[in-house]
Amino acid sequence: MRGARLVLISLLLVGCGSKTGLKVQGSPRDAGTFDAAFDAGPPLDAGPDARIEDAGLDAPDAPDAPDAFVPCPDPRSVAPGEASIPVDIIWVFDSSGSMIDENSRLQENIQIFWDAIVEANVDSRVIFIAERGYVPGPPSAFAGRFRAIEDEVGSWDPLLKVIQNYPMYRNFMRPDSIVHVVAVTDDDSRAMEWEAFDEEFRRLLERDYTAHAIASEQVMITVTNPFGVCFTDDNAAWRPGFEYMGLTMATGGLFLSVCEEDWSQVVEPLSERVAVRIPLPCAYSLPQPPPRGIPYDPSTFTVSVTFADGTRRVLPQVRSEAECGDGWSFVPVADRIQLCPSTCAETDAADGRVTIDICAPSTVD
Repeated sequence: MRGARLVLISLLLVGCGSKTGLKVQGSPRDAGTFDAAFDAGPPLDAGPDARIEDAGLDAPDAPDAPDAFVPCPDPRSVAPGEASIPVDIIWVFDSSGSMIDENSRLQENIQIFWDAIVEANVDSRVIFIAERGYVPGPPSAFAGRFRAIEDEVGSWDPLLKVIQNYPMYRNFMRPDSIVHVVAVTDDDSRAMEWEAFDEEFRRLLERDYTAHAIASEQVMITVTNPFGVCFTDDNAAWRPGFEYMGLTMATGGLFLSVCEEDWSQVVEPLSERVAVRIPLPCAYSLPQPPPRGIPYDPSTFTVSVTFADGTRRVLPQVRSEAECGDGWSFVPVADRIQLCPSTCAETDAADGRVTIDICAPSTVD
């Protein structure tokens, strides 16, 4: 804010009543961070009516680092996790000079956020859009689940930057994820009105999302505080975050004060809101990141069920959940195996043990 001009946990899966064994091999995959600058949008004076077409979103997707080919090694066993609905969280931080103090407070308290997600065992991915030096480094537990996008985020344009940088993270998000956007600023969104952002972002995601903001509430207007911004003894915001108030109200998100001096009181409620784990029945999450080897490739998987009497049935692979009759499907990006409903019911009824073998391809129905 401006100066005071005012006075891997490995778990034994018990899903659908079934037991699970998993054999995997893998390889170095995503190193955990992706640093890229992107500026494909209209200038800041483009106004609130700037649309996605103007933001350069016909640009090609940001490529992920290719995996080196490694011959399939001998399988080894790891414990899978019970799958849950994915959660993708997008932070965008006002990187202007007036936010230096707030950046320090976030850096000091961001571990609360990481800890909450890890402890809740949320299947999460985190994207952070900010200028270099404003991006907090993730813990080792987030290897492969964090993407940093370095971009100069001015005080007026956090919402616009979420739209402009969409090509840099859209392939990193899961298509069935719960999406949260967290904007941090001491100003208002003057580059893009909240209604325009909401329309464009919903169009891009093709689903609902929840927006949260750490910004200035409006306080009493006085001669020395003509905008009615929040302030402390040492600092004051630039403008109340009216656009963020509208957006958080429309999407059911949290609006928290950027003037809070104890940022644990800001990060804790935000973390509690996003670190919510919703189990997915009949689903198996492969460990992240994969063990050293080759990347997860469903064409090398064999999924089988061993029943209480010792008999074993190899399950057929189907091409998608929509085609599920009997067997299993692979959910791309999420690295998740989903049993078909009838197969799940059979496994549950017989207290079957599901085993996933890598480097043992099965047929696709």
